[in-house]
Amino acid sequence: MGSIPSLVGYLSHLRGMGRVASYARKHVAAIAFFVKAAGGRDNTGCFLVRQALKGWQRLEGARPDARRPIDSNRLAAIWEALGAICASPAEVLLFRAAFSLAFYGAFRVGELVARSKTDDGGGLQWTDLELQEGMLAIRLARSKTDQLGRGSRITLHRCPGEKVCPVANLEAYMAIRPVGAGSALLLHSDATPLSRYQFTRVLAKAVAAAGLPPGGLTPHSFRIGAATTAAAMGLGGRTVQRIGRWRSDCYKRYVRLEMLN
Repeated sequence: MGSIPSLVGYLSHLRGMGRVASYARKHVAAIAFFVKAAGGRDNTGCFLVRQALKGWQRLEGARPDARRPIDSNRLAAIWEALGAICASPAEVLLFRAAFSLAFYGAFRVGELVARSKTDDGGGLQWTDLELQEGMLAIRLARSKTDQLGRGSRITLHRCPGEKVCPVANLEAYMAIRPVGAGSALLLHSDATPLSRYQFTRVLAKAVAAAGLPPGGLTPHSFRIGAATTAAAMGLGGRTVQRIGRWRSDCYKRYVRLEMLN
């Protein structure tokens, strides 16, 4: 992987998978770290790799972001479809809890779930949770815009009569969560953490099973949907910004009212 042709080929592979340039840059940085740690020659800063990343970024800048929001109606359709595609009732409860939290908490997928099945310390931890009668309080220890780790508190309220209610869905999941298991909040029956790949894969299957057009519905669509739904309800910019924990007016890029239908 350290050779220049291998690096350029890997970037081409990532682009073919539909990844964005920022994702590729993170992978290149990780490759550089491990190559240096192993005492190898780091080629990640060479001219070809730099130009490949720059060209990728320019292409993205010329192309609008086509990701669509997952609003409450689309979430309800996905919620129903999970009953037909998951391997067990426990998996249904796990993914229903994960997807409802993703929408109502406006979570980035990396804040919610682990990077891999072996990353028990990634994503939300069960100790971050305070489940009360009518509400759910979550302490988010760190986020993309909170690199100093100051933390933030997310409060979600019960939605009576709503099958996608985040409090009700989390309560249902917690009733079957493996006892005495690892620290990650969202776990499979075998006590392995729910990973980013599994979250993405099951979402794609549920979108297809629900009969929703697949284009543009990704894990980030929950966060886009939270901002768009808040704006559609007439909530002001500062409120939308607070819901998504944005520290600037970049939240405006997530409000996509024209994509709700």
